[in-house]
Amino acid sequence: MPDALRLQFERDTDGTGELFAGIHSSGFAGSGSAWFLETELLELAKKLAVAFPLPDDAPLGMHGGFWSKSGGGIEQEHVGITFYPVGSTGQVGCRVKLNTPVQEHDRAEGQSSLTVELLTNYEQLGAFARSLERLAIGGADEAVLEAVG
Repeated sequence: MPDALRLQFERDTDGTGELFAGIHSSGFAGSGSAWFLETELLELAKKLAVAFPLPDDAPLGMHGGFWSKSGGGIEQEHVGITFYPVGSTGQVGCRVKLNTPVQEHDRAEGQSSLTVELLTNYEQLGAFARSLERLAIGGADEAVLEAVG
């Protein structure tokens, strides 16, 4: 299987959906899911489409999982995807973090986790942004970011 990030989105009726992420990079592979607003996917797609160069100090990305009941952010990140520049030759890094959920009755040690970097370029990032936008609006079944280099 070629190195790539693959996203699929199963919509609910309330403007949210479950985002399924599968990653294969440098011999490591994993999958996970988290709930996102459709607008979060669209917003990231639009930012990635015009992000040249990617900012060094504020990586673009999205993170989903179990949110704090007090509104203080994510307590458990299940899917995290972050994009950032690598060096000065047009290479782009995509860090993917996948974690299984831990419920109240689960042992914390039973959680499975994977963090990998997928190296790509701006051309592939642009194609991914377009496919992510189509995925968010229901015009595609999958958004794929292919590795380069």
